[in-house]
Amino acid sequence: MTKTKNNKQENEMQRKPWIAWKTGLKAMTIVSISLALWVGWQVVATEGNIGKGVLWGLIFGVSTWLVFVGMNYFHSLFGGKTKK
Repeated sequence: MTKTKNNKQENEMQRKPWIAWKTGLKAMTIVSISLALWVGWQVVATEGNIGKGVLWGLIFGVSTWLVFVGMNYFHSLFGGKTKK
């Protein structure tokens, strides 16, 4: 094979996602809910304040989604078009 053909094949392999979109959303949902519950539980266990536990749980749960959505937006701006 020629170098350009090898480079083209390697580039196509790098652009393919390694998990499906639905699988990623399910994983993000499980991780964000788990993190929110764990952080909320830790705050309630240490401070005894349920309100702070809920607040910090929501902050950490939502922050994972902000990073996920932000990175998807960033890659849509600078990643170029993908062939389907």
